[in-house]
Amino acid sequence: MADKTIVLSGAPLDYRDVGQGRPVVFVHGVYINGTVWDDVVEQLQATHRCIVPTWPLGAHAHEMPAGTDLSIDATARRLPELLEALDLTDAVVVGNDSGGGITLTSLGTGHAGLSRIGALVITNCDTFDHFPPPSFKPVVKLCQLNAAIGGSVVRFFASAPGKRMFFKQVCHTKVSDERIDAILGAFRTSARSRRDGVTVTASMRNQTLDALPALAGLDVPVHVVWGVEDKVFPKGDGEKLAATAKHGSYQPVEGSGAYVMVDQPAVLAKAIVGA
Repeated sequence: MADKTIVLSGAPLDYRDVGQGRPVVFVHGVYINGTVWDDVVEQLQATHRCIVPTWPLGAHAHEMPAGTDLSIDATARRLPELLEALDLTDAVVVGNDSGGGITLTSLGTGHAGLSRIGALVITNCDTFDHFPPPSFKPVVKLCQLNAAIGGSVVRFFASAPGKRMFFKQVCHTKVSDERIDAILGAFRTSARSRRDGVTVTASMRNQTLDALPALAGLDVPVHVVWGVEDKVFPKGDGEKLAATAKHGSYQPVEGSGAYVMVDQPAVLAKAIVGA
């Protein structure tokens, strides 16, 4: 099915809407697009309605209108806004990387659309005082201090050596150049999208800490599915996250780095079905 477009808090978002059944909404991280979930969606779409947005995090194709708030906090508000706009109920929200951090941050917004969440499935992501994770903090600092200098560093991740280095950090398995290019999308090809990505990056400030009380009181299942070969996010954060949630569970995933949806899509799909 062709992409659809929806405008949320002034930002146009493309999204795929495939399959039928219980809705599943996916939240990816910075500098990539919704195609990172393709292997998981393929396994779910026969039994679930899969809604796969490309959030405005640096790999979005649309030009954002002047004045659009592209901060992490704004995207956290857009998540429940999307649930409300599409009239979803009992939705499973799946977050990874900074998208997991955005999902957790959304819990602290108090938005009425949060009542439409039936379960969370959280994979390796920014959380606690690791938003951003330790290895990415210098990039965030540069983007905060000087957008031009930060932009030059961000642009490196779109280069041939940069994109391979990036995916070697987040994936345990080797990913083809063609797949990498598809996942990076407009981040690789559009200077405008990368500039938006710098704005997003500069807005990272441990947002999830503010949302921890909401997570602790959330009355839905929170399944933490954590790749144990992760080179980016501290290993203990997954267990700590599950322990913080009112109805939390923890599942370690062997043979997976931070991108569980790429390394072990069948394991993640099974966790979503059981959510």
